[in-house]
Amino acid sequence: MQETEPISIDAAETALQQAMRNSDVAALDRMISDDLVFVGIDGKNLSKQDDLESHRNGTTRFERLDEISRRCSSAGEGKTTGSTEVVADVVNVINGERVKGRLRWHREWKLTDGRWQVIRGSVSIAG
Repeated sequence: MQETEPISIDAAETALQQAMRNSDVAALDRMISDDLVFVGIDGKNLSKQDDLESHRNGTTRFERLDEISRRCSSAGEGKTTGSTEVVADVVNVINGERVKGRLRWHREWKLTDGRWQVIRGSVSIAG
């Protein structure tokens, strides 16, 4: 049985958050562009491989990711690009250290081969 890809950016964002919670590397691999440019909370650029590896080896693990707010928009000819901004309360284990806080993710999405993929993004501490 073939898995159905999300049909909207909103559904894609929901699926991405679920994959993050579960450290589902296969799902993250499908939903993140090979050309990802992502700026982490420390200001460093992260690649798709950096992100996948942190979930694969347990360096990054979400104990909790509770969404507070979300904004979604799509644009481009045929609505093939868009963005999401999510604020969430998280409990995250990073390099074995448990971190609790409120974060803001901004993601830019592109419809590629019939599925939404994150092409650019960032995460920061939400005020």
